[in-house]
Amino acid sequence: MTPPPTGTPALAATSALSAYEPSLDGMRGVCIAAVVLYHGCAQAGLVGWVRGGFIGVSVFFTLSGFLITSLLLREHSATGHIQLSQFWARRLRRLWPAAFVVVAAVIALSVAGPLAARSSDTVAATWNVTNWHVIVGGQSNLLQTIVGPLGPTWSLAVEEQFYVVLALLLVVVLRLQRSNTWLTLAAGTGVIVPVVLSNVVTDWQPSLEFNTVLRMPEMFVGVLLAVWHRSGRRQLKSTSVGDVLAGGGLAALVGLFLLADYSPPWLLRGGYTLVALLTALTIVGLLQHGRVATAASSQPLRTMGVVSYSLYLVHWPVMSVLTRDRTGLHGISLLATLLVVSVSVAWALHVCVERPVRRLDTAPLPTIAAGLVGAVLLTVVSLVTL
Repeated sequence: MTPPPTGTPALAATSALSAYEPSLDGMRGVCIAAVVLYHGCAQAGLVGWVRGGFIGVSVFFTLSGFLITSLLLREHSATGHIQLSQFWARRLRRLWPAAFVVVAAVIALSVAGPLAARSSDTVAATWNVTNWHVIVGGQSNLLQTIVGPLGPTWSLAVEEQFYVVLALLLVVVLRLQRSNTWLTLAAGTGVIVPVVLSNVVTDWQPSLEFNTVLRMPEMFVGVLLAVWHRSGRRQLKSTSVGDVLAGGGLAALVGLFLLADYSPPWLLRGGYTLVALLTALTIVGLLQHGRVATAASSQPLRTMGVVSYSLYLVHWPVMSVLTRDRTGLHGISLLATLLVVSVSVAWALHVCVERPVRRLDTAPLPTIAAGLVGAVLLTVVSLVTL
């Protein structure tokens, strides 16, 4: 799950586009609410409530792919090139400080007793390889890792690994004649080939779910949408058509959040790609600025979207501490407590760490060096204390 691109807080989530699109913040808010409610209901014993909320992560993949690709294409249009060092420095400023604070807090809470993270879990989260840590750990260690306090960082790892590939791909493709055609072909291949592989290579669910290559189609759909959007063919015939796409898309996504079952294999064998296509159509509809886009731009949804990265980072550690046994609560009362505490901690992290660091205008190499030093120090602390 990618945090908002840099900019003022009001413009944070969609400044990769030529104009701020508040409805995309609202869409982000809906998705983070689905993910947090999915985990919160599970912890509160509310079985069957928001049972498909995990699909919100898939929507984030596609929305993120669209925004990051739009950012890079816009940079190339303005300057004639993509400066990789600047791109990766921006990624580090946005991602690592808040993530490092959460990993450090998990280490401290594991030493103190409320949590039980392993050093391998914290190191994997620090270096954005949690997804491969889950796969390599095998069936015997699967649950301990994925339901551990840093388990949700697997999706952040998938995204960051993908953006290394995407940035390099764009640097190469945008030097070619008819670059849009080549990029469309490359992204289309990135959608089709992994879907085929997911149906013929393995039936082991952790690999299907956490393997970066097999989850790339969701992000490549976002890439295709960004190419289409930059081509100028973004305006539909009327805002009413946009409302049909956006309203129908959001309704379908909410329906999936509420009703989709985790166990059937359809999602892992191409279903997530269908979700990505649904997400893309919803984005197209919202960008027509109709009534649905106005509704999605409401302040509560926009606020949730702006703090979504911090909320994604903190909500599961919070829920892992505030268990039924520790709080004595159950059901709705426990769910309400988990939501209030998670949002409060996330807001503090966003205001005190994520937003100030994101505003810094530091040179690329010192930023990257500082990030690597921080990651090494956190790794040493993990290995020594856990």
